[in-house]
Amino acid sequence: MSTERRGKRGTLLMRPERFSMTLTAVLAILAVTTFVAGQAAAQESVLYSFLGGGDGGYPRAGLIFDQAGNLYGTSLGGGIIANCCGTVFELTPNVGGVWTEKVLHNFTNGDDGGYPYAGLIFDAAGNLYGTTSEGGANKLGTVFELTPKTGGVWTEKVLHSFAGGKDGTDPAAGLIFDAAGNLYGTTAEGGEYRYGTAFELTPAAGGRWTEKILHNFGKDKDGNQPVAGLISDAAGNLYGTNIEGGAYGLGTVFELTPNVGGGWTEKVVHSFNGQGWRRSRRMPYLRCRRKSLRDDEQYSVRVDS
Repeated sequence: MSTERRGKRGTLLMRPERFSMTLTAVLAILAVTTFVAGQAAAQESVLYSFLGGGDGGYPRAGLIFDQAGNLYGTSLGGGIIANCCGTVFELTPNVGGVWTEKVLHNFTNGDDGGYPYAGLIFDAAGNLYGTTSEGGANKLGTVFELTPKTGGVWTEKVLHSFAGGKDGTDPAAGLIFDAAGNLYGTTAEGGEYRYGTAFELTPAAGGRWTEKILHNFGKDKDGNQPVAGLISDAAGNLYGTNIEGGAYGLGTVFELTPNVGGGWTEKVVHSFNGQGWRRSRRMPYLRCRRKSLRDDEQYSVRVDS
């Protein structure tokens, strides 16, 4: 079922384990207009404020437009299933500058997935694709497709449920297509060395998709935990980042190159060394662990130092 709402505000409460920090914020979709020369001011227009219930809440990712000017995105929390597990939504502009929200899918954290951290992409036919960090057949995350049907209804299909182990877990980033219609992405954890993977999904007969692991992170200082997505160049090489690992343990920029006859080769393009700050201390790395996704959501934050 789709829902349409106009909300006001939401509250995010963060409770770190090693230090105290409280954040209260209005979570909203906004537009910023910058004026021309001579005026430094910018004007913000809030397009939609989430209520945190059936309309979703805590949007973490960016947005995309369709050709008609509608906006599409994901929310990490909210939804009609016990106020849980996140949504995919559409915002449609109306006369007078008002935007109307419509929830296209409510995640249940069951086989359909749950808690989408990343944004969406379109294919040429107007279908939406994304990832969820949890849920699926193995409760370890999914790649999904949303297809528009007559009457404004959208149907979700899980293209891949991550199984853990060498398959990877916790996809936190979005996806990209190549010219042949294959999907590429990353998992933040799992894989052969447990520090994440880069993967490819290839469409097969009967609507099935086949997953192939292109690289397992965590070996020989190649980087750990790719929480961001990939980009490609004209030659078909893939590029991305890791938040840890590399020559100095502070993260990497990497390139993946397809080999003749199959397989991919990873090359570390840059290892961050922390130059310009005290080398005796590692840059704090925040990990957020979800405790609950209700109206007053609590996060615990661990600082590795």
